[in-house]
Parts: sequence; structure tokens; C-alpha cells
Amino acid sequence: MGKKIYLILGLLVLSIFITGCSETEKFEYPDIKDDFCGVKINYQYCKCAFHNDFCDNIGMDKRSANVYVRDEYNKWVEGLLEDFLMQCEIAGGIPGDDDCTYCDEDYVVKDGECVSLEEENEDEEKAEFKPDGPLNDDCIINEAEFNSDWKKYSDIDERIAYSDRSYEAKQALTSYDLMIDKMIEAFELERDIEIENEMQAELEEYKAALVTNIKTNLLKAFWRLSWVTYTTIKSGTGLGESYSQVLTSGAGVETVGAGLKVVQGLIPSSSQLAINTSSVSGKAKSVGANVALEAVDSLGNPTKIATELFKSASMAALPSADISQEEINILKEQHLTNGIIDKALADSRAANQEREAKLAKLEKEIIELQKDIDEWEAKEKERVKNALESSCLELKRRYEQEHK
Repeated sequence: MGKKIYLILGLLVLSIFITGCSETEKFEYPDIKDDFCGVKINYQYCKCAFHNDFCDNIGMDKRSANVYVRDEYNKWVEGLLEDFLMQCEIAGGIPGDDDCTYCDEDYVVKDGECVSLEEENEDEEKAEFKPDGPLNDDCIINEAEFNSDWKKYSDIDERIAYSDRSYEAKQALTSYDLMIDKMIEAFELERDIEIENEMQAELEEYKAALVTNIKTNLLKAFWRLSWVTYTTIKSGTGLGESYSQVLTSGAGVETVGAGLKVVQGLIPSSSQLAINTSSVSGKAKSVGANVALEAVDSLGNPTKIATELFKSASMAALPSADISQEEINILKEQHLTNGIIDKALADSRAANQEREAKLAKLEKEIIELQKDIDEWEAKEKERVKNALESSCLELKRRYEQEHK
């Protein structure tokens, strides 16, 4: 049998079927004996497979050679078919399983079919404008959708430079920063009030122990008070000042004086009362209000901080030196008769009253700032709503002009 000549890919026979609006080119599978054997594979494999000749030369029997030849043929044809379908798609045709459909002139491919340009244009004309975002088809805000995610369309966004934000967003963030600063101040005041209350209780216990002459209780209360006093003074919080005279006057007693030196040596190098407000204050404009508020929350519970401070005092390795009756009498003279304890308590209570008044004022200011923030955010929300609707109407107008 003579060799056939194939014009496409050297081996493809294309049958053309004409159906009104398209032409279909059919992929015709090449003949295994004429187009594959001796052309794409050593002829000896085919001779063995089909005629039982040359089997010894290739080390196969007729059956295994037949399987091998057909497997290789199928792989080759699969590659040819892939090339055919790829060329079909590149040329703008519609690939099938083993054929390609080309649309006639004045027809285009749409959804895997040939449609007339006239029909395509009619479909485009019928297409309606569909707005993006939280908008209905008439460009009116979809309230339910907009209320849930309006901020992502607003300028209250840390990704936008503060200078590029709207006036309303700037005002809201400025109020946020001011409110957060006051929240930090209120946090520190609440913590200090609780610590001062604890120190007053400790001093009352020390006073009671002096009166009843109970050495063990006297020393425990004195050492705990000393530890907390020096810790607060070291932290720079202004706490402990009311109690420093009690400690310094007591230092004249030899045993107590030696113990105070031990206590001062035990104070940690960085006070647990030190708060790094730089990670919180003034950050709403740069990191966003939510992140800044979370940073305030991360400071913890101010009352718990005070409790933990006194807990650490009770767990510290404080002095346990004994004290003589003579030394107790000296402390009584200094702290009770001279009224040092009563003065320290009076100063401490006055300081706390001042803190409580300031805290109450701050709490009112925070409430007012939150109202300001709510008002500015409401104005920003309204601005965003108007901007979205206006932009949508303009896009709709342009779309309708283009599709007249």
C-alpha cells in the first residue's frame, strides 16, 4: 500500500462539514501500519506484532510486541490530537472531543457556540448595569449590607495615610488618640488607688502589731510595707511617698535598719509597675483605632496588678531578723507617740481622694470623647454613603450612554 500524503501536521486528514453558521474540521486518526510503523517506530516491532517476523531480533514474542506497538501508537496519536485541539483554540475555534468548529463570518463564539454578531449585539444592549459594593441596582445603598461593612469603604483605615483621609475620619481618629491617652491615665490612677489602699491596710496592720506588741506580725507587716514602698518609689509612680518617713525613722533601729538594706537589695531591676505607654499612646492614627484599643486592653486589670504586687511582696525572701523589746519600744515611740503612722495614713488617704476625683473626671471625659467619636464616625458613614451612590449613578449614566 502506498504512503498517503497529509497536509496538516504531516499526518492529519481533515474532513470539513458545513452547517450554516460554522465549519467543522474532523481529526482523522492516522493508519497504524502505513503512518506509524517504520515511520515513528522501528519496523521490526510491527513485523513481529503483525507477522511474527523479527521477534528474536527485538527479544519479544508476537503478543507482547503487539501490545507494545499499540501502546506507542496511542501515545503518538494522543499527542497529535492535543496539538490539533490546541491549534483549534488558538485559531478561535471551538474544540470538541476530536474535532474543531470554526464560526462563519459575521458569527462569534459565545458559551461554546456560534452566534451571530447581530444576536451578540442585542444581548449586549439587553445587559443591565450591575453596581459593585453595597448598592442596589438603582444605585441606592443597601442598608443591611452597608451597615455591616461600611468602614471598609471609608477613610477610617490604617492603610490610608492620615494626611490623605477625609476631614471626618481625621476628627474621629484625633478623638480616638485623645481618648486612649485618657484611658491609659485612668488605668494608672485606678491601679495606684488600689495599691495605696493595700498599703494603708498594711500600715494599719503594722500599727496594730505595735500596739499589741506581737513581734512576728509587726515584722512581717513592716517588711512587706517596705518592699512595696521601695518598689513603687523605684517605678517613679509617686506612690510610697507617704510611707517613706515611717521607714526612714525606723531605720534608726539597728535590726530594722539592717533589714531595710536587705529589702532594697531585693527590689527587681525593672519594676513590674512600669508601663510602656509608647506602644499604645498616640497610635490610633497610625495603626488604627481598634489596634490601639486592643493595646489598652492588653495592659491588664489594674486591680489585679495591685493584688499581684502585694502577692509578690509576701513571696519575696524578706528579712526575718528578730527584734528586741527595747527596739520595739523605740519604734512605738517614733511611730505611735510621735504620730508618724497617723500622718502617713492621712497623707495616703488624701492622695487617694485626689486620685479618685481625677479618675471620676477622666471617666466623664472619656464618655464625652466616645460620643464625639460616634458623631464623627456617623458623619464619615454618611459621607461614604453619598460618595458611593453618586459614583454609582455616574457609572450607570456612562454605561447607558455607551449601550444606547
